[in-house]
Amino acid sequence: MKIDGVIFDLDGTLLNSRELRIDAWLNAFADFGIKVSREEIGPLLGLPGVDLAGLYSSRAFEIEEAEERYFRSHISELKFYPDVEATIDAIKKSGIKTSIVTSSRRSFVDIMGIHFSPVVTIDDVTVGKPDPEGYMKAIGIMGLSDPHRVMVVGDAISDMRPANDVGAISVFIRHGSDTECTICNYYIDEVSECLRVISEIEKVGNSKGNKP
Repeated sequence: MKIDGVIFDLDGTLLNSRELRIDAWLNAFADFGIKVSREEIGPLLGLPGVDLAGLYSSRAFEIEEAEERYFRSHISELKFYPDVEATIDAIKKSGIKTSIVTSSRRSFVDIMGIHFSPVVTIDDVTVGKPDPEGYMKAIGIMGLSDPHRVMVVGDAISDMRPANDVGAISVFIRHGSDTECTICNYYIDEVSECLRVISEIEKVGNSKGNKP
């Protein structure tokens, strides 16, 4: 089966932002007198900020704003994983289109200066992840029509669930962690492994069932 497009998550998938995001959420919740553990926040990353904050407080918008302030105060520490741009270049050179779907705000994407793929942000959709609206919008932006020929790469359940909902191939990236995902089609540890997965799918024609 030919892969036509690859959709990437941003935070924690292409950017080394996971720990900074957790720190920002812990600080924001603390400002509002809410005690939340690091272990609680980790699995919730990937949700839109308002939705995550809303799990703990009715003051969700205020808490999200506080989290964004804390996060952006450390924005100089953020970097793309070293294999990101080379991998995306290689994917595009093979004739496969790419895009990014993120729960981050458009203003954050603009600050990061992302230029290598079109980006769908939380500001571009009515409902964020795990709703599949962002993925369907990205598929449209890429000019594609068949979600079954699209691969979605992310580091959270909220990335995998909508991928499965639209019939895309779900690829869970761990970046060396021991995080488990029971609903993905593939596991990878580095962004560059996307090339191997694409090759396997196109060679074997089996998109569902390789969890190393």
